[in-house]
Amino acid sequence: MGEIVFDKSRKNLKKVYNRINSTNLNQYVKAQEEEVLFLAIGGYNRTFELLLALGLKPEEIAVVSNLNLTQQFLIETHQKKAIQIRKINYVTNVGKNWDFTAKRLDLNVADGFEENLLVYENAERLVGFGKKKEKWEKPTIVIMDDPSLNLQYEAHRFRYETKIGFAQMRNRNADPRTIINEIKPVEEAKSMMFAMYQQNMVDEAEILDGLNQLRLAVHLKLNGDWAMKPTEFKKVLGSQNLANRLKEIDELGIYQLSTNKRIGYENSRWVIIPDKAFEFKGFDYKDEKDLFNEELEMEEKKEQEYIEEQEKMLNNILSIELPFNIKQGWIGKQMNSSVVTLQEFLNDVDSIESEKTNGIELLEGATTKQEYDMVKKNNLVYFLDGNYKNDQRSDENYLGGRRLISIDVDDGDYEYNQIEQALESQGLFGLVYPTAKYYYDESKRWRIILMADEEMNKEQYKATVSGVAQMLGLEIDEASKKISQLMGYPLKRKDVSIVNGTMASVSQFYIEPQPKSKNVLPMTKPTKSNKTLADFDHPQAKLLKQVLSGGVEEGKRNETYYQVYMYLRDTLNNPEMELWHEQAAELIETTKQQAEADGLPEKEIEVIFR
Repeated sequence: MGEIVFDKSRKNLKKVYNRINSTNLNQYVKAQEEEVLFLAIGGYNRTFELLLALGLKPEEIAVVSNLNLTQQFLIETHQKKAIQIRKINYVTNVGKNWDFTAKRLDLNVADGFEENLLVYENAERLVGFGKKKEKWEKPTIVIMDDPSLNLQYEAHRFRYETKIGFAQMRNRNADPRTIINEIKPVEEAKSMMFAMYQQNMVDEAEILDGLNQLRLAVHLKLNGDWAMKPTEFKKVLGSQNLANRLKEIDELGIYQLSTNKRIGYENSRWVIIPDKAFEFKGFDYKDEKDLFNEELEMEEKKEQEYIEEQEKMLNNILSIELPFNIKQGWIGKQMNSSVVTLQEFLNDVDSIESEKTNGIELLEGATTKQEYDMVKKNNLVYFLDGNYKNDQRSDENYLGGRRLISIDVDDGDYEYNQIEQALESQGLFGLVYPTAKYYYDESKRWRIILMADEEMNKEQYKATVSGVAQMLGLEIDEASKKISQLMGYPLKRKDVSIVNGTMASVSQFYIEPQPKSKNVLPMTKPTKSNKTLADFDHPQAKLLKQVLSGGVEEGKRNETYYQVYMYLRDTLNNPEMELWHEQAAELIETTKQQAEADGLPEKEIEVIFR
């Protein structure tokens, strides 16, 4: 492991090294034709010494704080080989108050500095006064001394000047000779390359030295790991900053107990140091490409997990066995019963059409409404799930077992994909297929079949089918609310679309009525509901469900928690939502705790939940 972070940084530095050590005798004439090399050296305290080690002499280096092409600047840089820019804030503005100093990204500062680079790169000037004026021989090596890693503050990247090379050292005070030896066998960069700074508040050298001191000092064991008193831990390291930093590094696994624990005769909130901490050899730094590939791999993994999860959910629904009834033509009440799954139902579509009905051919051949009605009445196949007494179809004969919800889209001029999108927007599973009228005259008429999460009685079915239709923004007639209403079989398997999602929640739409009794006082108004605020059909309710199921991914936390809080606060302020007031108050506290667990700072949480 070398002192320079990333191989591309070594190549950038080697390009500068080769420029400095060029054997070209007429170097100043050549310099006018050579491109300017811009190199930022980050996280290093000995940049001037490094320039000397690279082969420059002190008198060949102009040390400046900016690239403003004043006459004084031209004089100071004329015929020099290199410029070292010593600057604290390249892209930030520092605001000072009585109580604090705040550094923030300032695009005016950043753009101004970038403009200076662009101007310098192509600038031609005369230097001197009067008759002594001559052509300015500018340095073709510009080193931006960047010990505070300021040039990439808040991930800022220069927009136009993309020829800046970056190099970063692992240790701030690394010996320049070690760095030179590291770049000697390396090929120079074809062009200066960006290399992302790695942010570490404490140098690796200090971390490694601290771990070595701890290795020599530990002597107590707790459950196989080493234990030290907190004060002893800090004393050995000699720095509060380093002590805190070591506990923050995941690779080390160092942590402190939350309560006192006795070891021998001593009680303490011990700092626990696993053996793996002493095997640490330095950070595994990752450049932009590595991070991108890592993120891509993680995204692909999540994508695959989601696909598998959706596939599992779909297979679970398609494999549910249903008491199933089928009949040809809708005349009469007698049905033929069996037990099938939805998958088997879909598998039989084409064979029923070709072997029993020839429905598509008959519908397409019908020339009048009367012929169309006759085909529907006598030839097409219908189905109905659930158990019925003596297989006789009627609401009175219904014995239970119904799970399928049927909705016919007979109004409106919806496209096929709009129906699919309506289901997807609510996260519901459904089969979508054309009704008979589509094959008769190409009318945009569709049927949606959903799966309920439990068996329904007559009242539950009526409430659930009405609720789902309202959720999807569709109007249905009273006949559709009958539990014994026949549904037309699909006519062509390839015309059946499967929208993946969850089963419809019966309890979301139906609340059991309270039993009445003459021997007791009238029941008080219920104060709670079995339905949670996360179950509502509301965008903010879906965000609440996401928060409760494991938190929110970084980058979306502030807005998500704000939307959830607004939803809960609106619930509390709505008299019509009295049943959920107590739940809303509890959920506000729960979501606050989750926001803290997700890593949101205390001040941001206060602002969100103000």
